[in-house]
Amino acid sequence: MNEEVQWQRIIETLVSQVPQLSENFLGRILSDPVYSSSVLTMEDLRESSQLTFEALLESLGQGGAPVARLESIAADLGARRAQQGVPLDSLSGAIRTDFSVLWDALSAPSLGVNPGLLVRRNAMIWRTVDAFGARVQECYRAELEDIERANANLQHQYLTQLLAPTEPTPSDLERIAGALQIRIAAEFLVVAISRDDSLKVQRRLSLGPRRRHLTFIYDQGHHTLIIRQRVQQNRKDLAYDETSLFDGMAAAVAPFADGFASVRSATKAAVEIMTDLPMGSQGIFTLRDRWDSITRHRLAQQGCDPGQLVYPHLRRCTPLERERLLETATVFLASGSLIETAAKLGCHRNTILNRLTAFEKYTGLDVQKPRDAAAAVLALHMGIKTLHTPPGADGVHPHGSVLGV
Repeated sequence: MNEEVQWQRIIETLVSQVPQLSENFLGRILSDPVYSSSVLTMEDLRESSQLTFEALLESLGQGGAPVARLESIAADLGARRAQQGVPLDSLSGAIRTDFSVLWDALSAPSLGVNPGLLVRRNAMIWRTVDAFGARVQECYRAELEDIERANANLQHQYLTQLLAPTEPTPSDLERIAGALQIRIAAEFLVVAISRDDSLKVQRRLSLGPRRRHLTFIYDQGHHTLIIRQRVQQNRKDLAYDETSLFDGMAAAVAPFADGFASVRSATKAAVEIMTDLPMGSQGIFTLRDRWDSITRHRLAQQGCDPGQLVYPHLRRCTPLERERLLETATVFLASGSLIETAAKLGCHRNTILNRLTAFEKYTGLDVQKPRDAAAAVLALHMGIKTLHTPPGADGVHPHGSVLGV
């Protein structure tokens, strides 16, 4: 009997054993919790495995040639497992199990296959199973992309409703939160980034654990919003996995939103912080970092420049005195410490007190009092570099930025 005839008889025998092959397969993959504790039914798993073994054996009987039946099963299996939420690693492991089950059946003593024949057919068997697995994975990924694209479109629609000019009602909020599968009472991280950095964040998210965090990306033109349900609630700072998303870019972080209803105001805060950042900024910026700059600019837009609380009143000073008073007030406001200010400026503590007293005499602002200090911070948000620049013709110092450089 020639080798080909022997091979065909072996394939016929294995075809008759497909139900047992399927049971052997199920016994092995059910050790994976993904299969043993998933929504997949035993009927689904059994039917899929039997069809797969029948099609694989048909292909092996034709020397590993592609067969339409195997292609159809691969396409259906890949798409269906993506829809069912089976991780690709588990699916690939199941396909490798197909090979193990087949090989064990072929090498079983009861079958009596010549070992030399198995060695010569081994590469063909593996190539057939491998090609099947590659096609399953290809269809899985294509279906997953379609699902994610559809989900992204739906998420965008729901987020548009959340952020619409008209504030959603409590029932609308519950409906939107339910559709997004998030807890309405959860805490949320809201971050604004440049639209140019959104693809980088999406890639980083795709590399992380699936569904460990519910994260939504919403394009607002120049800015992109990242809205994320936090796992570690009531934590005051950002967790490592939150900060690592924004490494190497500028990220404007709003105060954490306590509940889904607070996400609307948090998005406004994040965009406000982002808009305030100087060109080329990099790092994570919060309201605590930028409140003074935002407040000053907002007031100035309404014709209420805080600088008017200080600079016009220093016209009576000599240029040297004005420079010293501005420098002393700026350095003191950075720390609130007379000792640190004296050390930094190389002066005696009493000299610092005298200069702050003179500053109060001219401006009416006692920078040692919290309310006056806040007003002075806004007025002096200029930066040490500009303190040596002569004032304008009207005695008012030109606008600038950066207290705390």
